[in-house]
Amino acid sequence: MAWQPASHAQAPAAAAAPGATAPAPGAAAPAAEGEVPQVTSADVDYATQVALAQGVMKLKQFAQADPQGWIIPPIQKVTLTGYKDVPLKYRLIERDIPIYEYTDLVVLTPGPSPGDPPVKRIVQQPTKQIGTRKETHIRYDPNGPLERIYKQPIYEHVGDTSWSYSLIGDSAMALTALRAAGLPENDPVVYHMVENLLLYLDTYGPPDQTWNLAWLTVAMAQTDDSMAADWTEKLASRLLDGQITDGTARGLWGPMCFHPRLISVLISDYLASDAEVTRAKAKLKEKPTKANQVLADQAEGARSRLKKYADSWTHLALKFATAEFPMTWEDMMTEKVQFPGATDFFYNQRSADMESTWAALHALSICAEMKRLPKASIRPLIPAAFNSVPKIGATVTTKQGPVTNSQLNETTVPPEAAMAVLARAANALAALLPEKTGWTECNFHQPVTDFDAFSKFLAVPADPGSFPALASPVTAKSASMGIAALDSIGRAVGMDKMAKFQSKYTAGAVGRTAAQQDLLQTLWVKPNQKPKGLHTDFLEFFLSTVRPLQGEVPDSASAEELAGKFTRYLILAADADGGWGEKLRRTHIPSSSRERYKALENLQGQIWKAWRLDVPIDLHKAHISLWHVTPSNSSYYQNISPASPFATAIAVHYLASRLKNPGAILEKLCADPTLADQRKGLDALLLPQPKPKPKPAPVIAAKPPPPAEKPPEKAMVKAEEIIPIVPIKPVDTKPKKDETF
Repeated sequence: MAWQPASHAQAPAAAAAPGATAPAPGAAAPAAEGEVPQVTSADVDYATQVALAQGVMKLKQFAQADPQGWIIPPIQKVTLTGYKDVPLKYRLIERDIPIYEYTDLVVLTPGPSPGDPPVKRIVQQPTKQIGTRKETHIRYDPNGPLERIYKQPIYEHVGDTSWSYSLIGDSAMALTALRAAGLPENDPVVYHMVENLLLYLDTYGPPDQTWNLAWLTVAMAQTDDSMAADWTEKLASRLLDGQITDGTARGLWGPMCFHPRLISVLISDYLASDAEVTRAKAKLKEKPTKANQVLADQAEGARSRLKKYADSWTHLALKFATAEFPMTWEDMMTEKVQFPGATDFFYNQRSADMESTWAALHALSICAEMKRLPKASIRPLIPAAFNSVPKIGATVTTKQGPVTNSQLNETTVPPEAAMAVLARAANALAALLPEKTGWTECNFHQPVTDFDAFSKFLAVPADPGSFPALASPVTAKSASMGIAALDSIGRAVGMDKMAKFQSKYTAGAVGRTAAQQDLLQTLWVKPNQKPKGLHTDFLEFFLSTVRPLQGEVPDSASAEELAGKFTRYLILAADADGGWGEKLRRTHIPSSSRERYKALENLQGQIWKAWRLDVPIDLHKAHISLWHVTPSNSSYYQNISPASPFATAIAVHYLASRLKNPGAILEKLCADPTLADQRKGLDALLLPQPKPKPKPAPVIAAKPPPPAEKPPEKAMVKAEEIIPIVPIKPVDTKPKKDETF
């Protein structure tokens, strides 16, 4: 293991050396100026539990404040006007809830005032699981035997809802964080979040962004439900299909998760059906008979069915020149909802980066852990109704027109085997690891050739010479995601199958530690002082470190010590209300998109600067939209959301990973009315004051020379001398009013 949190162990402290003065129980060693204060593992454990509990409470507050129960909702400029009753089907599910045995643990918290001695508190620490208990809760199921009334909110200004690039994935990640913290499945927030995600998928289908697909896959894989199991297979299949299989980015994933050849065949089938409609209408115009009218109706029906089927795989497939524009989804029964367009003009180009690669592999490894990883990606089956001729009536004689056969089969588009995808990724990561450092951001941008036959309908092919090389620096996030991606592959296939990659694995782990040390020095310049706060560029870094490495790595003690420092940094960087990221804004711009813009911004005709088809832009060349890399609050194109729910979810996920059984104490802490007060004392607990410098020795002035001796005077003898006697005890010993508290 790369690291096992030291805070997990409650081992007694070592005995003091003979003759040494033992410190007070729970007291931390004073820190010198500029050094990281040393804090006992029990104190860090206690601080982590308290910060985690308040983070969970904060996430639940976000969900309770949203009318639909979203932790991270879509961007909505609407006014809630009321609710309407909507029947929802569901079924009951039983789950095993663990029961723990608890042991009293003594922790010391700061006193009420500076200089006061620490206050001793007794907290309960779960030591072992002693059994389970059954709990019944409800699960949304459109075919379920039970029914309840759901209060669906009614809004004014319908149509202002926008699911920006990462919002659905961010919300699914927040659900994963609550589960990691130990929140039970029957908690109202968890239940409503599962229901929301299932309704989203049933209504809109899978998203096209790798980040969103990955976290929805994780959320569904961890949901004990048959509907969730079906969606896990579909979503994981999309991730398998989204891997790039050619060019310099072979084995990686990019921000958009497409299988170009599969999409090209779906488009080809649609265009064939569209051509059949044109022929049928021409024949009807030439000879307007009832039979020809039926044939024209059949052709239009087939085209409509095939378009709906292509849209079920991606709503962007048939957008052609406007594929990069925002897309408005509308239905007669629901409101209008806006989704982002493609960040890549996927008909002739695509990009890749480490962020997307890690997210995809992390999700696939979770599927393997939950026994839900499909052996191969799913291939769509064209509905039988596509070629069928509906019965018109016994008195109507119809003539069947030419049959438009689908090109979609396992010969033209073979499924992607899971083991092949994972092996391809492992080899790509091994080849891309630089010498003596961690992984780079792995930013690539390359042509796509699967649509080159569609030149009549699309701006293809792309000019290979228009693709400049992209910068790919080594960062703490890229180095951490790189080794976490390789480790995820090992988790999915078994670490015994990773022997050939051991040297790369070891080097990547060492590179990660070095990059994280540099990052910590940047984030926490003065480790004996409270950090200023979080930064959006580093938030996702914490997600890639929530799981310990499975393989053997050198110097795991240093990695564990570093993880402990990041734990303290995260707790100390929290907001006053117990959450994180209160002053931040969230905009999801992957590194490949950012570097593409830097490489292309000065090239004529390779930047979309407005959503207008008459603005000069060469779709045949490598290009990017300014809107995809620019934070915007525009009513037409919004991609900014509050970062506090996102940052809080990441902090909760990371802190939960530092505890053995976070859920065992969570319920009691969340119900503790003094939780907020305990949280306020964590700064003093984790930042012991440095040892005061010794006071300088007092300066003793030189004694003046003694005066010259005088001759002794003649003693005067008195007849009698009276010496007064002072009483040993005062007469009035009663305390005065102004002398007491």
